[in-house]
Parts: sequence; C-alpha cells; structure tokens
Amino acid sequence: MPSVHFSRRDEEWVVQGERGHHGPAGELVLKVGNLPNIQAAELRAALRSNAAFYDSDDAVALVSAVPDEYFDEDGIVDNVGFALQGDVLVVTLDDVINIGPDEDERGALERVRALLTPMLSRRSAVLHSARVDDLSTASSTLVVTLVIRPSTRGRSAQELFALGKDAARLLDALMNAAPSRMTVADLVRGGGADLLIGLPEGDWLDAKKLEYAAGEASGEISLAQAVARFANGDAGGVVVFGAATKKVPGGEVIRAVDGVNARPGSAARYLRALDRRLYPPVAGLRVDEVPTSAGKTIIVIEVPPQGEELKPFLVHGAILADGRTEGAFISIVQRRGEGSIPITAPMIHASLAAGRALLRREYHSPD
Repeated sequence: MPSVHFSRRDEEWVVQGERGHHGPAGELVLKVGNLPNIQAAELRAALRSNAAFYDSDDAVALVSAVPDEYFDEDGIVDNVGFALQGDVLVVTLDDVINIGPDEDERGALERVRALLTPMLSRRSAVLHSARVDDLSTASSTLVVTLVIRPSTRGRSAQELFALGKDAARLLDALMNAAPSRMTVADLVRGGGADLLIGLPEGDWLDAKKLEYAAGEASGEISLAQAVARFANGDAGGVVVFGAATKKVPGGEVIRAVDGVNARPGSAARYLRALDRRLYPPVAGLRVDEVPTSAGKTIIVIEVPPQGEELKPFLVHGAILADGRTEGAFISIVQRRGEGSIPITAPMIHASLAAGRALLRREYHSPD
C-alpha cells in the first residue's frame, strides 16, 4: 500500500493508511510530519490519480503544520506546496518580495531567477516559472508564485519541501534586503551556508577555504588581520571558514561551502588568539561553530561596525614578504573590495594628531 493515494471509491485522500485531510477545493493537505515517509513518486501517482478522476491535468497538495485536533479545511497552510502540472510533480512557492524604486515586475522576476538558479541547479532542480499574482500589495512589494521543477528520482516529499523552504529563505535573506553581514551570518548559523554559493567576496564578506594554523604565530596574525580588516572599515563584515572561492571577471565568488575539519572548541581558541593579537578588543565580535551534515564545521566570525574612536585596530605581529613573522611589529589593515589596503603612516599620524588636539582642547577648556 503506498504511503499516500487517492481512493476513487470514497473520493477521499488516504495518507499512511488513514483518511487524509483536504482543503476547501478538495486539495490534498499533507501534515509536515507525514513528509519524511512519503516518496515523491508516490505523491506524484496520488495526484495523477486524483487529476484523472476529475478529468483534469492538474492537482494540488498543500502542507500544514496545524495539529489534527485544530485542523479545518480553511486552516493556515505553508507557503510551500506541491502540484501536478501535466504529468510532472513540481514544488510551488508563494512569497512576497521587495522591489527597488526603479525596478519593474519583469526586472524583479529576473532578479529572482538569477538568485535562485545556482542553488536550484546544485539541488537538481530548475525554476520552471515565476509570475506576479493579481493580489493588491504595496507599491514596493510583489506577491509572486514560483514553480520549481525538481528531479524526483529517489527523493522524499520532505526533501522537495526543504528545497522550497530553502528557496524562500534565500529570497528573504538576499532579495528582500540587500545582502549584508547580518543576513549572511544568520544564513550560516541557521544551517543555510550552502545558500552562499554564488555570492561575491567584497567589502563585508571574506571566504576562507581552510582554518588558520592554530597555535602558530603566523596563523594567529593572519586571523587577527582578517578581523581587523573589517573592524577598521565602515560596515563591519563576516569571515566564513570552510568556504572555497573561484575567480570570475571582476573578483571572486563562493563556489563551495564544505566546512573544515575543526576540533571542538575552535570558537574559543579563535577568541583567545584575537585577545592576544588584536587591540583594542572588537566590540560585539561573535564567533560561531556550525556543524555540517558531512561531519565538518563551518566557522563564522561576525564583525559589527566599530566606533571611530576605537580605530585603528592594531595587530600585534606582522608577516614579512618571505613568510617569516615578526612579533615586535604591528600591522594595520583595512578591507577594500575583496582585498585589503594598509593603513599608512600619514593616516596613523593624522589620527594621533587629531587625538592630541582634542585632548589639548579639553585640557584648556574652561570649567
């Protein structure tokens, strides 16, 4: 007996041997807890049987997290669902997206497609269609329906549902707000690090394939310099360890996020190294270890914007051109694009002179 089917005799849905729920138009409503036990092929067959019974080409399966005792036909369902289109099982996503002040509907949908295509391609799926619904919304938003066509061979309904939810998360993080250190850091901490693939390195994002050498002066200095680059900048930034990049015209983009073979407690070791090598301490600095399904770890360092009165952030030690380290030196760096620039002697002198002038004014000011 399949885990889900349509009973033509009773004109009812049957899910895992029990009478299933249906929506106001007779749609199949699956509970979130049912999804891991339903194969995509079984769901497709059930929808096909329902469509054939009613002499239709289409059938719909909605998803609900409402407990059985509170469920009703008009209850709230998830924005991710399933449908049979022709003979193909697809994932549907209803979402609200922001549009720019100079952006039209076509431009917004093209941006959606460009954003989702790399992620869907990695998951053996394509964005089949995207349309704007005829619903009344604010001028700065659009209600859209996306149809994702995945490969269903050997996949469960849970896997396809997760694909739709990841698409929604990606749109929410990177479409409904400009990509920023906060949205990227939240994606990584929330288990969505693979959604970073395709993002470019830049003023606030630095990807590192490998960890820094723990316990070695060169590793600690490199780590402190990576954090100082963002601390000395205007907007802060995020450093992601376990993310590989590739060169493209104009810079580098993240091509894989596989994680690193980090020992437990790496976050604490990173913080201790930064305490030794970076001055002054970075306000609000956060280091997180995020496990991957492959048993590796992604380490994400989030550097909030720092007050001008704290700058420049100094790194105890420098790495010389020949690779040797010099502990008596200090290094001062700042992020620019995907690279870094040194803070020069005149810039340091100007900061010190301004500070001395301020102190003199305060010292000579009348009470």
